[in-house]
Amino acid sequence: MSSFGYLIPGGEAPNELRVFYTQLGSSPAVTKTFRLGLLAILGLLNVNLNNLIVWLAASCLILSTGCRSNPPPDRPPELRILQQHATTIAIDRIVIPIPDDEPQGGQKQRGIDGRRLMLDWRWQAVQNAVAYRGTTHRDAFFGSRSYWHTSSTRGISWTQDQQGDLDVFFTVPGKGNVRVLGDVNADLAIGGNSIVHILGDLNATLDLQGVCEVVIGGNLTEKATIICDGQLELFVGGDSAGILGSTASSTIVIDGNASGTIQASAPATVLTITGDLLGEVLPPKNKEALLTLRVDGYVPTAKMLDFANAGFTRVNATIGLSDSPPGLYPQDPNAPRPKARWVVLEQRTDDPQTQ
Repeated sequence: MSSFGYLIPGGEAPNELRVFYTQLGSSPAVTKTFRLGLLAILGLLNVNLNNLIVWLAASCLILSTGCRSNPPPDRPPELRILQQHATTIAIDRIVIPIPDDEPQGGQKQRGIDGRRLMLDWRWQAVQNAVAYRGTTHRDAFFGSRSYWHTSSTRGISWTQDQQGDLDVFFTVPGKGNVRVLGDVNADLAIGGNSIVHILGDLNATLDLQGVCEVVIGGNLTEKATIICDGQLELFVGGDSAGILGSTASSTIVIDGNASGTIQASAPATVLTITGDLLGEVLPPKNKEALLTLRVDGYVPTAKMLDFANAGFTRVNATIGLSDSPPGLYPQDPNAPRPKARWVVLEQRTDDPQTQ
């Protein structure tokens, strides 16, 4: 349905009128008085036009508030797109301007407030994306989704609720839940089952044990390492350039490009990447390991062949873009039973690593 479908039952406005009103309605200078005046003029012209349908269409459009409703002022318009597609990438394209003539102290505070506002916007998109992945990944991220619905983290409050960046090493001897409303720039260690929420980037080592659920709103940078001695559910809202892995089964969602190293776990790893797979995915040593891989972006055929020979027990993959034509791979009917099977949805000849 077009944006005019709810204004004109059973049809749309004529193209000329639609273009005219799209330009007119987008201007904040248009007032109700002006619209009523325009309606009166069109009513007089209707005598000569003898076209009642056009006049009714114009009436509906002019008296409405506009062809598109504006988003609330506390969130960017891109968020509506993010909510539809369950991705957070476009949030990072938003620039919050700071006037050059503003006093230095004011610029600094505006910068702090703008960064926090950006994190809040990104976190809203992250929540939507995590909720979406929870339904597509066998009820993953259950603790986070329950908290966002009920504000209860498995009956335990936040062991550490950091209001801003975490710049000092912090450790929790046993079970614990940690929330950081900013970046993590110092190592963080938790000795038991945990939920970890980081609104910003991870720039340090996250050392975990037990059954762990980690949601990172920003990037996992080159300085970052995630080590989990147990079962891991991880969501990264940006790019992953660091090192991560767990000793038990893991569910990993990277809502961006993956250029770092991912140590797959035993017995199974479910890995979803919405961008390009530029880094390495390594199997555990001397253990049987199943890898289920979905990459919406680009993966070269050579890398998929590496997976086939890397030591995984089985690799099943869906690849959005590759240098091979669309189809099922491998395609050699005389080859022995392959350890890796994948489908390519679309061919792209340019390798993003060479750009």
